[in-house]
This record gives sequence, structure tokens and C-alpha cells, in this order.
Amino acid sequence: MNFKMSFTALVLLTTFNATAYEKYAVFQDNIDINTVSSNVERLTKVRKNVAGNISVAGDYRYDQNGRVILRDYADSRFDYVYNSDGLLITASALMKHGVINSYVRHTEINFISEYIYNDQGMVIRENKKVFNKFSSNLVGVPISTYRIKYIYDEHGILIKRTQILRSGEGFGNLEFHYTYHDDGKLRKIKEIKKIRPREISTLLFQYHNNGEIKKATQTIFGKGTKTIEMEYIDDGSLIYGVYYADPVKEWKVDMDFFGLSFYPIKTLTQTVEDQVTYYKYSYQNNDGDLLPDGLTLELALPTGVVYDLNYTMENE
Repeated sequence: MNFKMSFTALVLLTTFNATAYEKYAVFQDNIDINTVSSNVERLTKVRKNVAGNISVAGDYRYDQNGRVILRDYADSRFDYVYNSDGLLITASALMKHGVINSYVRHTEINFISEYIYNDQGMVIRENKKVFNKFSSNLVGVPISTYRIKYIYDEHGILIKRTQILRSGEGFGNLEFHYTYHDDGKLRKIKEIKKIRPREISTLLFQYHNNGEIKKATQTIFGKGTKTIEMEYIDDGSLIYGVYYADPVKEWKVDMDFFGLSFYPIKTLTQTVEDQVTYYKYSYQNNDGDLLPDGLTLELALPTGVVYDLNYTMENE
């Protein structure tokens, strides 16, 4: 389970620009944008406490409009650049080397993605460069390049993406197909690898009334089926600061649900065949704002072993 956290400094009320969130991410979610843009507080740092050993799990930086520009983890860092309209134009990820004090790997590739938009602010193309996994920077000749096209229906709804390998060797050509529930929420993602034999993976969604994901059923080619069920704290007392750390929020079959959640996750139940892993989250809020200052995770494994993990968060 990817426990993804990070953030860093900013947001003066006098300089915060709510219009920056009218198109908050490349992939849109089902959370009320007015609720998203009304929050000016940001998570800046997460510290992990394991048996008294404290380490920084995540560090985040933002621009003057509250948009994340850096996510820095023990294993990798992500950088983001925006244009004058507040749209993301480049996103990059670079893995770190040496002794890594983290069980989580936030990326498996080093890459730079450039996004091109139409006049309506919808991304229509992504140019992606992938670099050697041992690279210490993102300069020089990439090992592979891709062109990714975003295809919409007549109502401006994303229905398909195509990923074409342009140079080098890599993941090959992929297609992503999207279908929706009657109320417009994303229902299904189908990922197709254009090889012989053809590999197909899917992800199905069900939702709570507040727009958060209630249940996701993942069927990944060659790995079987996994279901994830989630409950949230939705009483107006807290929001989940990690939400603001990812300006892409990519819809994909193997999805990290933490970065998509606006409300704090209360419980998460993961079932693979008859093996159940249970996550229970308890939050502490010491200063009365909407962002948690501490988090305790009770993790119950299928073997019956239970772990308690503690995190502290710094907010601005």
C-alpha cells in the first residue's frame, strides 16, 4: 500500500488565487471544486516515527498560488511547472540512490512529461521522456520517448488515451479506455497493452455521495483481482492535505487512492482472494484548523499481526 505524503510552505491569504483551482489537476475528480479552492492551508512536512526512530517521510513546497511545485521523499522527488493560466506544463520524477529509508517507492521510472492543452484548457497531448533508472539527473538522451494523445467525446469527456512509443525501448504501445456512470463519475478504466497476446487490465469504481471512492475492484493482468473498500471522515472537521500534493491525479488501473482523497480515509479494507488487510486511521488536530497534525495507523495483516505506525504533520 502506497502511503504517500508530503508538502511545504506558503499561502498568504492576501495572495491566494482560487482561480488556480478551477482546473486543479490534469485528471479531474468528483470533489466539489468550491470546497477545494476554499482551503488555503497546506501540509508541508510529514515525519514518521518507528520505534522511536523519527525520519522525514515527505517534504512539500508550493508557489504563491498554493500549487505544489516540489514533492520530496526519501526515495524520490517530483517537480512541477505551471503556465500563466495555472495549468501544469511539466511534471518530472527522479529516483534517489544509496541507502533509502523508505518501504514506499513513489515512482519506478525517471521521467519528464510535457502537457499541451486546447483552448478550453483540456490536455490533448503529453510528450514523455524516460531516463535510465540509475540516472542522477534528467538531462541528456532518454532511453525512450512517448507521445500520449487524449481523446474526448462531443461533451468534452475523456474517453480514451493512446500511448505510442516514439523512440528507444520501453513499455510499448498502450490504450486506456474510460467509461462513466450516469451521474458522470468515472466507472471503469480499461488498460490494453498492444502486444500479442493482448494484455487487458481493468479498474471498476463505486462512490459515496460525497464523491469519494467507496469501492474499487482491480483486475491486473497476470496478478488476479483485488478489491479496496474505503470509509472517510466526512463531518466537516478535517480534510486530507495530501490531496493538494498531486497536480496530475492520473486515472490508472494500479492506483494510489491516498492522493485522490479529499476527506481523510477512516478505514481501508484490501481483499486479495481470501486474504484481508485492514487499515484504520486515527487523526489528531491540535490547532483547530482543517488539516491533521498527527496520524496513527493501525495495520492488521492477514497473518493476524497488528502494527501501530505514527506520523506527525506540519502545516502552513
